[in-house]
Amino acid sequence: MKRKKIALTGGPNSGKTTALSVLKETFGPQVELVREAATLVFSGGFPRTDNSIPHIEAAQKIIFFTTKQLESLAEKSSDAPLIVCDRGTVDAAVYWPGGVDDFFEQMGTSLEAELARYDAVLHLSPPTNPAFYQSTHVRTESLDQAFEIDRKIKDIWQKHPNRMVIGGTERFLEKAEAIKNFVEKIIKG
Repeated sequence: MKRKKIALTGGPNSGKTTALSVLKETFGPQVELVREAATLVFSGGFPRTDNSIPHIEAAQKIIFFTTKQLESLAEKSSDAPLIVCDRGTVDAAVYWPGGVDDFFEQMGTSLEAELARYDAVLHLSPPTNPAFYQSTHVRTESLDQAFEIDRKIKDIWQKHPNRMVIGGTERFLEKAEAIKNFVEKIIKG
């Protein structure tokens, strides 16, 4: 059985982690969740205080290859018909100092090859109201930076043939309903 795979992406504080919880609660064993590599790397102790190019490149290489390995592990070990990935391999390219083309060249792949890894893309945008934006020890971006990252992520995934974008909203329940409907169609699909 070929499993389907979704990349859940979007800017910081857009509700991806909460969406994963909603999906697991809604669909149970029908979905396998793949955790975000960046959170694992940065919460695991990789330093974020050095913003030099070699430091940023090292972090994004680790995130890219960790994402691939986490997805591969889920594909090999889960019986769930749908794998939902907290971000995809494409996301690391928006943080690459040398630009998108250089990123994929350095990783030994292409944007097209990485887009093809996913059957669908679900993009969540950060809340537009600053009162709903939260920084953490892992999420260090300001709201303006979050919007800029969100725009870059939207741009890089735009060529995917099966993509849904859910804009920033103050009411997560509205997002949650759209997310559940999108995922249900893919599972039944």
